[in-house]
Amino acid sequence: MHKSHYGENQNSYKLKLALVIVLILVQGLVFFDTWVNYYNELLRFPYIMKGNIFLMLVYMGLTYIFMTLFDCNNLSEYRPAYLIFSESLSIISCNIIVYLVIIIPAAALGLMPMMPIVIMTLKDIIIIILWSFLLYNLFKILVPPKDILLITSKNNMDEMIYKISKRNDLYKIKEQIIFNNNLSEIYDKCNNYNNILIGDVTSEVRNDIIKHCFNNFRSIYVIPKLSDILLKYSDDLFIFDTPLFLSTSFGIPIEIKFFKRLIDFFLSVSTLFIFMPIWIIVAILIKIEDGGPIFYCQERVTINNKLFNIIKFRSMKVTNSNEVLPTLDSDDRITRIGSFIRKYHIDEIPQLINVIKGDMSIVGPRPERKEHVDLYSREIREFHYRNKVKAGLTGLAQIYGKYNTSAIDKLKLDLIYIKRCSILFDLELIVRTIKVLFIKENTEGFSIESQEYIKVNAKQ
Repeated sequence: MHKSHYGENQNSYKLKLALVIVLILVQGLVFFDTWVNYYNELLRFPYIMKGNIFLMLVYMGLTYIFMTLFDCNNLSEYRPAYLIFSESLSIISCNIIVYLVIIIPAAALGLMPMMPIVIMTLKDIIIIILWSFLLYNLFKILVPPKDILLITSKNNMDEMIYKISKRNDLYKIKEQIIFNNNLSEIYDKCNNYNNILIGDVTSEVRNDIIKHCFNNFRSIYVIPKLSDILLKYSDDLFIFDTPLFLSTSFGIPIEIKFFKRLIDFFLSVSTLFIFMPIWIIVAILIKIEDGGPIFYCQERVTINNKLFNIIKFRSMKVTNSNEVLPTLDSDDRITRIGSFIRKYHIDEIPQLINVIKGDMSIVGPRPERKEHVDLYSREIREFHYRNKVKAGLTGLAQIYGKYNTSAIDKLKLDLIYIKRCSILFDLELIVRTIKVLFIKENTEGFSIESQEYIKVNAKQ
């Protein structure tokens, strides 16, 4: 069975690689046609064939880089609409850079006409739409959903089962087994499946299962513990004949802090200037709707548990109540303009003032209320680990999590960011944030049931 399983994974990988290469090649040919038939003819000294081919290869390389930045390479994980959106953003960004950095400088005489590259971009988007639907249907036919065995210590994995059921085109939990101190039974079950999801079992049991699956060529999905994340990005040390993992806990190195601060300041100032017209329009609409204040300030927690007042556009009605309640999916406290600016994260723009002041960074853990930090810390003693760095306007938890993502999952995402933190990773997350701005599910509020539950259990 293990040979066929290995073959299935290899075939899936080869199919993904082939489809990516085909898309990049087709987009490269579209650029080649646009360059040769339009822009090259406008040059004082037009390129010969080798020069044109070289530019096409450069364009294809840039296309791949932007596809990676916008997370477009995990082809089988996305539905057509999401893939089309991601690919379109990547190709639009790529073409803008190509026009500004390659096409205009090549002329050396001023601006080049924009219409050819606009037409080229429209062709690219049409190709992306056709390619995405072809890809989705090919994977449905050639790569069926993976049957998964779920192993838990107690029957409390309903949330995870629900999440997986929403992607039944990729995975299907065929069986759930609760560990009862009988490893032989677990091993027998594992032998009947190629894909094993290990849930909330103890570390000792989990290690035994992982070793068995590794020895028998099974794919293992593991819900990580916090200690796994702290060790994952360790340095390998081979000073002795016994290998060591070095996991430091000093936060972000000082040189990265310096460049992060430079990027934070200049990016915030330039973004505030660019979005000034939106500032003015939103401020007027907020004032017109109910006459209340334009901004909403609230105490939040940042690095080393310091408190600061976060600044946001007000999106909810003014009340005299001091009760702290999570925002519901259909909350009658949200104003009409508030609903719009929350949907597209426009209410977050004034936080750039906090970034300029140094209270926050562009990238970092989401700034939480002190009440929530105290609540979560009582239930999750490691929750304060996330405050080793400044709170951020965007970050790993903001991109891949949702408003109603559990505290423990947000903490895991924040710790992954802290352990991986670098300038390149920050730039990658900033680019990916553009995509998140248009994804509705990232702004989903809590259901009524979740609101009641949060009062008694911080992990939910």
